[in-house]
Amino acid sequence: MARIILFGGAVVGVLLVTLAYAVWSGQYEAEQPSPSASAGASGGPVASGSGEPVASGSAEASAVASASAQAEPSAAASGAPTMVEIAKLDFGPDLTIAAGTTVTWMNNDTVPHTATEGSDGVKAPDALFDLQLAVGASDSYTFADPGTYPVTCTLHRTMNMTITVQ
Repeated sequence: MARIILFGGAVVGVLLVTLAYAVWSGQYEAEQPSPSASAGASGGPVASGSGEPVASGSAEASAVASASAQAEPSAAASGAPTMVEIAKLDFGPDLTIAAGTTVTWMNNDTVPHTATEGSDGVKAPDALFDLQLAVGASDSYTFADPGTYPVTCTLHRTMNMTITVQ
Protein backbone atom coordinates (compact mmCIF):
# COMPACT_ATOMS: atom_id res chain seq x y z
CA MET A 1 0.00 0.00 0.00
CA ALA A 2 2.83 2.42 0.86
CA ARG A 3 4.43 1.74 -2.54
CA ILE A 4 1.24 2.73 -4.34
CA ILE A 5 0.99 5.99 -2.38
CA LEU A 6 4.66 6.80 -3.05
CA PHE A 7 4.30 5.99 -6.75
CA GLY A 8 1.13 8.11 -7.02
CA GLY A 9 2.85 11.01 -5.26
CA ALA A 10 5.81 10.77 -7.63
CA VAL A 11 3.53 10.83 -10.69
CA VAL A 12 1.67 13.89 -9.41
CA GLY A 13 5.00 15.59 -8.69
CA VAL A 14 6.27 14.93 -12.23
CA LEU A 15 3.03 16.29 -13.72
CA LEU A 16 3.25 19.47 -11.65
CA VAL A 17 6.89 20.04 -12.62
CA THR A 18 6.03 19.47 -16.30
CA LEU A 19 3.14 21.95 -16.15
CA ALA A 20 5.28 24.53 -14.35
CA TYR A 21 7.99 24.21 -17.03
CA ALA A 22 5.42 24.54 -19.85
CA VAL A 23 4.05 27.74 -18.33
CA TRP A 24 7.53 29.15 -17.64
CA SER A 25 8.81 28.39 -21.16
CA GLY A 26 5.73 29.88 -22.86
CA GLN A 27 4.48 26.59 -24.33
CA TYR A 28 1.24 26.97 -22.39
CA GLU A 29 -0.70 30.22 -22.17
CA ALA A 30 -4.20 30.55 -20.78
CA GLU A 31 -6.48 32.65 -22.97
CA GLN A 32 -7.10 36.03 -21.36
CA PRO A 33 -10.06 38.18 -22.38
CA SER A 34 -8.91 41.54 -23.66
CA PRO A 35 -10.95 44.56 -22.62
CA SER A 36 -12.11 46.69 -25.52
CA ALA A 37 -11.05 50.32 -25.41
CA SER A 38 -14.26 51.28 -27.20
CA ALA A 39 -16.66 49.31 -25.00
CA GLY A 40 -18.92 50.84 -22.40
CA ALA A 41 -19.91 49.26 -19.12
CA SER A 42 -22.41 47.11 -21.01
CA GLY A 43 -19.72 45.93 -23.42
CA GLY A 44 -21.20 47.87 -26.33
CA PRO A 45 -19.71 50.70 -28.37
CA VAL A 46 -19.25 54.10 -26.77
CA ALA A 47 -20.14 57.40 -28.40
CA SER A 48 -16.97 59.29 -29.19
CA GLY A 49 -16.09 61.90 -26.58
CA SER A 50 -19.10 61.22 -24.36
CA GLY A 51 -18.20 57.92 -22.75
CA GLU A 52 -21.90 56.99 -23.03
CA PRO A 53 -22.92 53.68 -24.59
CA VAL A 54 -24.84 53.94 -27.86
CA ALA A 55 -27.46 51.57 -29.23
CA SER A 56 -25.89 48.90 -31.35
CA GLY A 57 -28.26 49.52 -34.27
CA SER A 58 -27.54 53.25 -34.55
CA ALA A 59 -25.44 54.88 -37.25
CA GLU A 60 -23.05 56.18 -34.58
CA ALA A 61 -22.54 52.65 -33.24
CA SER A 62 -21.73 51.47 -36.76
CA ALA A 63 -19.26 54.33 -37.21
CA VAL A 64 -17.60 53.56 -33.86
CA ALA A 65 -17.34 49.84 -34.65
CA SER A 66 -16.09 50.55 -38.18
CA ALA A 67 -13.43 53.00 -37.02
CA SER A 68 -12.13 50.63 -34.36
CA ALA A 69 -11.95 47.75 -36.84
CA GLN A 70 -9.72 49.66 -39.27
CA ALA A 71 -5.98 49.31 -38.74
CA GLU A 72 -4.19 52.58 -38.24
CA PRO A 73 -0.92 52.96 -40.16
CA SER A 74 2.08 52.84 -37.88
CA ALA A 75 4.65 55.61 -37.66
CA ALA A 76 6.95 53.59 -39.91
CA ALA A 77 4.65 54.07 -42.92
CA SER A 78 7.05 56.86 -43.89
CA GLY A 79 9.94 54.40 -44.33
CA ALA A 80 11.76 55.33 -41.09
CA PRO A 81 13.41 52.39 -39.28
CA THR A 82 11.06 50.68 -36.85
CA MET A 83 11.66 48.84 -33.58
CA VAL A 84 9.53 45.91 -32.39
CA GLU A 85 10.08 45.37 -28.66
CA ILE A 86 9.34 41.82 -27.55
CA ALA A 87 8.13 41.56 -23.95
CA LYS A 88 5.87 39.20 -22.00
CA LEU A 89 5.70 36.72 -24.91
CA ASP A 90 4.27 39.38 -27.25
CA PHE A 91 5.50 41.16 -30.39
CA GLY A 92 3.14 44.05 -29.80
CA PRO A 93 0.78 45.53 -32.43
CA ASP A 94 0.78 44.75 -36.14
CA LEU A 95 2.74 47.16 -38.33
CA THR A 96 2.06 49.00 -41.58
CA ILE A 97 5.29 50.21 -43.17
CA ALA A 98 6.61 51.57 -46.46
CA ALA A 99 8.65 49.38 -48.80
CA GLY A 100 12.35 49.67 -47.98
CA THR A 101 11.76 50.00 -44.22
CA THR A 102 14.10 48.15 -41.86
CA VAL A 103 12.37 46.53 -38.89
CA THR A 104 14.48 45.65 -35.83
CA TRP A 105 13.20 43.15 -33.27
CA MET A 106 14.56 43.67 -29.74
CA ASN A 107 14.11 40.81 -27.27
CA ASN A 108 13.34 42.49 -23.94
CA ASP A 109 11.82 39.28 -22.61
CA THR A 110 13.25 36.76 -20.14
CA VAL A 111 13.36 33.89 -22.68
CA PRO A 112 14.78 33.49 -26.22
CA HIS A 113 12.54 34.12 -29.23
CA THR A 114 12.62 34.11 -33.02
CA ALA A 115 11.17 36.55 -35.52
CA THR A 116 10.35 34.27 -38.41
CA GLU A 117 8.18 34.63 -41.48
CA GLY A 118 5.33 32.19 -40.84
CA SER A 119 2.41 31.72 -38.50
CA ASP A 120 1.43 29.83 -35.35
CA GLY A 121 5.03 28.84 -34.63
CA VAL A 122 5.61 27.31 -38.07
CA LYS A 123 8.23 28.76 -40.42
CA ALA A 124 6.93 29.48 -43.94
CA PRO A 125 8.46 27.09 -46.53
CA ASP A 126 10.11 29.97 -48.40
CA ALA A 127 10.61 32.28 -45.39
CA LEU A 128 12.53 35.46 -46.19
CA PHE A 129 13.73 35.89 -42.60
CA ASP A 130 14.30 33.68 -39.54
CA LEU A 131 15.98 35.77 -36.85
CA GLN A 132 17.24 34.09 -33.66
CA LEU A 133 16.86 36.44 -30.69
CA ALA A 134 18.60 35.54 -27.44
CA VAL A 135 17.57 37.42 -24.30
CA GLY A 136 18.66 41.06 -24.76
CA ALA A 137 19.58 40.55 -28.43
CA SER A 138 18.24 42.30 -31.52
CA ASP A 139 18.28 41.65 -35.25
CA SER A 140 16.82 43.36 -38.32
CA TYR A 141 15.26 42.70 -41.70
CA THR A 142 14.58 45.19 -44.52
CA PHE A 143 11.22 44.74 -46.25
CA ALA A 144 11.91 45.62 -49.87
CA ASP A 145 8.67 44.50 -51.54
CA PRO A 146 5.03 45.43 -50.82
CA GLY A 147 2.88 42.66 -49.37
CA THR A 148 1.60 41.11 -46.18
CA TYR A 149 4.15 39.27 -44.06
CA PRO A 150 3.01 37.04 -41.19
CA VAL A 151 5.59 36.91 -38.37
CA THR A 152 5.78 34.21 -35.70
CA CYS A 153 8.06 32.94 -32.97
CA THR A 154 8.94 29.31 -33.68
CA LEU A 155 9.57 28.77 -29.96
CA HIS A 156 6.21 30.17 -28.81
CA ARG A 157 3.43 29.41 -31.30
CA THR A 158 1.01 31.92 -29.77
CA MET A 159 3.32 34.83 -30.64
CA ASN A 160 2.20 36.23 -34.00
CA MET A 161 2.03 39.59 -35.75
CA THR A 162 1.45 40.87 -39.26
CA ILE A 163 3.60 43.38 -41.13
CA THR A 164 1.92 45.07 -44.07
CA VAL A 165 4.34 46.68 -46.53
CA GLN A 166 2.89 49.36 -48.83
